[in-house]
Amino acid sequence: MGKDAPDLEAIEITEAGDIPEGVAFEDAMAELEECVDRLESGDVGLDEALRLFRRGAALQAWCEARLEAIRAQVEELTGGESAEGDARGSD
Repeated sequence: MGKDAPDLEAIEITEAGDIPEGVAFEDAMAELEECVDRLESGDVGLDEALRLFRRGAALQAWCEARLEAIRAQVEELTGGESAEGDARGSD
C-alpha cells in the first residue's frame, strides 16, 4: 500500500463512494486483485464470497470512475485529443 494510505482491509466497502479520500488507484487495484484471487481460489465460504464480491464490485466501480476522471483531464489538457488516438495515429 502507498505511504500513509488508509488500510482498505479495515474499511467495509459496499459502494464505490465508501472508498475514502487519499486511497491510491494502485492500492485499490491491488485490493481488487486480491478479492478476485480469493474468490477464484474457491477456499472461502458463501458469506465471505458474497462480501468479497460486493467489495470487488465497489472497488471496480471506483477504479473505473477514477480512470474516466483521469481520461477526461488528459483530454482537457490535450485539447480533446486522446492519448489512445495519438498512439494509433503514430503507427
